[in-house]
Amino acid sequence: MKYLLYMLLAAALLLAGCEENQSGSQAAAIEKIPLGDLELLLHQPLTLQDTSESSLSSLYKDILYTYEWEHQGQVQVRIRTLANGDRFAMLQLDNESSEPLALDVSVPQPDASDYYFIDWHRDVKERAHDGVIGLDKTTPPSGLLRYSKDGRFLYEAVVSKQYQSMVRTELYKNGQQSNVRELTAEKDTLQHDGSGFSFTLEAPPNQLSEQWFMLAKEPLFKTADHLSDWIDFQYNHYQEVNNWFTVDGSIKKLPWSIEPFTKQGYGHHLGTMIEKEAIDRYFKSGDRYFYNLTLQSVGNLLEYRAQKGDSIWKTEYTSTWLKQKYDITSPYVDTRHNELIAIYLHRIGKEFDEKVLIDALPHYADYLLNLIAIGNIVETKRGYLPADYYSPHQGKQYIHASLNHALGEANLLIDAYHATGEKKYLDAAGQIRRGIESLGEQWIRPNGDLWYQVNRDLSFDGNDYKWLTLGDLIRHEKKWQALGNKKSPVLQKLIESKQNALAK
Repeated sequence: MKYLLYMLLAAALLLAGCEENQSGSQAAAIEKIPLGDLELLLHQPLTLQDTSESSLSSLYKDILYTYEWEHQGQVQVRIRTLANGDRFAMLQLDNESSEPLALDVSVPQPDASDYYFIDWHRDVKERAHDGVIGLDKTTPPSGLLRYSKDGRFLYEAVVSKQYQSMVRTELYKNGQQSNVRELTAEKDTLQHDGSGFSFTLEAPPNQLSEQWFMLAKEPLFKTADHLSDWIDFQYNHYQEVNNWFTVDGSIKKLPWSIEPFTKQGYGHHLGTMIEKEAIDRYFKSGDRYFYNLTLQSVGNLLEYRAQKGDSIWKTEYTSTWLKQKYDITSPYVDTRHNELIAIYLHRIGKEFDEKVLIDALPHYADYLLNLIAIGNIVETKRGYLPADYYSPHQGKQYIHASLNHALGEANLLIDAYHATGEKKYLDAAGQIRRGIESLGEQWIRPNGDLWYQVNRDLSFDGNDYKWLTLGDLIRHEKKWQALGNKKSPVLQKLIESKQNALAK
């Protein structure tokens, strides 16, 4: 009898021990990342390898978590905490194995008693093939969730779609490389109810899977009309917005003229990383969602530059057009992209009194003056035009200057003069203006439209943008007149000819 009681007691202890071990194993299989009052849960036994922090103290703070998925891959999570307390979470699952991987992710809502979901899907016509980028298959976030407790607002969340992709790299003899992503799928795995929301990152063998979400402590839109208008804008002007945020910045559809080539080529496109539309809407409406996207833009741009170890922003993928014509491969400097980045960062810096961002304008203006000093220009009889691109590794120095780039650089230099009072910027802007004027009506094509570019031998080539250059011309004349100068008869002629061509 005593033996039987002993065996029963031993069995009970053994079962208890098993339950404890199972419970402990299950707890260890969930990685928890703090999100203020909430937690981000990764439902998989992962090993934390590293955490790193970076910040622009007055605007945001980043923590990057890097986990090892033993013998299978890596998980990275970037938590960006904004100055208003809201958060972006960007997740990446890198499957290095020969089998599919799936990572369940959840954000529990323990205090919520009610919630609702606004679906951001719109029934729109299928996108037409674009002559430059082909077909962009990415779509806006799944929607907006609002959680409350007994009628009291708790927070809102916007959750993106999931993006699966392969990394494509082209290596060059000079030691440089071109990097693009090939999109293989966009998925919507979002699940939600009153207890929280969740999704599953699914990475095929040797692919990446990425998704992001935003958490807000206050309502993101001041009115329902602002929200509805933004949803519509994202679909109708899809080339101007970012749907795909990663731990390394935003990813956007690239032109077909890239190397390595893929029709589904995506990458870090500096022109859209700026988030121009969202920033403009923030300054107009003050909506919290656009404030958050404004700071997201700052964080993405500064982190991208820091990762590259550069003082300005260089394009990381090769344009086959530039390669064939000038033997330029990535990384290289696109002057127009850097001009727009500097202007927007300066504008944001003035709004939030952040010196690092304010200084982006004169910093790039000085860089541009250095490019001019080393002869990266198209010289004219009076003045010059800065070349559109620059790379210290380029094989040929004979790079063209386009009218829109030249006007943009002149306008930036005028802004730098206003910001600093340093006459060197105004002198350079005057030289660019004289360079444009000295070519006179040669800028006008036989059909009345304008040529896109002037080459080193002062020949003209290329079809101009429909509206972009006209806006640059008008802005430049206004900036020049604001300095107390007269209108340019040559530039007025170009404006009139362009307007007439558009009216036909």
